[in-house]
Amino acid sequence: MSTTLKTSRIAEILSLIVFSILTILAISKQQISVFYIIYLLWIDEFLKTIFDFLKSRFKSNTITDLSTYRKLVRSRFFMLGIYVIFIIVFFGFLLDWKSTDVINGNFEVFLFKNVWFNFSVLSFFIREVIEYHYESIPQPNAHHVLSKGIITSHLSIVFGVFIWSFISGKIVETDFDFSSYGSALAIIPFLIIKFIFEIMEINNRHRQNI
Repeated sequence: MSTTLKTSRIAEILSLIVFSILTILAISKQQISVFYIIYLLWIDEFLKTIFDFLKSRFKSNTITDLSTYRKLVRSRFFMLGIYVIFIIVFFGFLLDWKSTDVINGNFEVFLFKNVWFNFSVLSFFIREVIEYHYESIPQPNAHHVLSKGIITSHLSIVFGVFIWSFISGKIVETDFDFSSYGSALAIIPFLIIKFIFEIMEINNRHRQNI
């Protein structure tokens, strides 16, 4: 593996580790919600798509099929545009409409006033800058519309609705009080899914470029 590929892979792995640590810290500080994690996953994919777009404009010589690459970028922007409306409206407001504290916390996340969230976004941005700078080998395609990152977002939305319904008693009524554990129960599955799928995507992408 070339030095360029090693640097890119290290940046991706370090970003994933930082994301995991910051998410765990946010859980411990009770500064996290379902909206926090799903919106963060969306921003991760949005940053990847922005940098794919930049590569198509300024590093087109490293792209083997520029036309297909640009179509994938446009498709991802369209899908992410639909996602963010649903995420903000449903997970940002409707999901916890009766909880003023959660809604206020979601506003802070949306306005980038949550320090844990901001550091996570910064780690994603640094990763993309490093990859953009060091990625000079021919690329077959942009991140796919059904990349593991997008699939993670799909699963996160499904899990988010299910876990919220379970914890709030919409599916099964229980005498157990989940209020003290709600954030951890809702976020940890997303964290595990994100970690597994991201590692798979990193390995697959770099294996193709060896």
